[in-house]
Amino acid sequence: MKFLTLALLAHPILSTPLPRRDTASAIYTLRLSSPSTPLDNLYLTTTPNSTSLTTSPLPITPLLVHPIFNPTTGLSELHTSASSTLAVVGANGLLDFSSLADPAAVAVPDGTTVDWTRFELVEEDSSREEGTVKYAGGVEGGRWVAFPTGEAWSVKWKGAEAWTTENYMPVQVVYELVKEE
Repeated sequence: MKFLTLALLAHPILSTPLPRRDTASAIYTLRLSSPSTPLDNLYLTTTPNSTSLTTSPLPITPLLVHPIFNPTTGLSELHTSASSTLAVVGANGLLDFSSLADPAAVAVPDGTTVDWTRFELVEEDSSREEGTVKYAGGVEGGRWVAFPTGEAWSVKWKGAEAWTTENYMPVQVVYELVKEE
């Protein structure tokens, strides 16, 4: 009888998943990694009068983000220091990587995606100081791409089914630890 009681008490403890390391207190910058030299190591930022995340050939202040992990989905939201949230916005498999003040309140036409809750932070090593950001809401086979816009580059998520011109460069969005609070 003692063992039955012990088994009943131990069952919830043993079935509880291990807690994920808390990344909510960490602040990161986002930069591009690309085989294309002009794009490699450029930091992401926002520009006035635009919600899209871009790069710039000029010295910029990189965008700062802190992830909010959702244990139910295993994915994260990426919040900025300006009380905005990063989201992918668009249609037909080509989605702008954007910074929105209140993505839940954005009214969009049917067939348009506005998603800020399904980002995956893939750790490249156990240090948590650097890794890649993946969009987990798209169709398998999607990837980050950068399109030229003047002297800057606009970052988008291109689904495997998206039709587009071929003037983009494949990139990875890399997060880098700035500080841990």
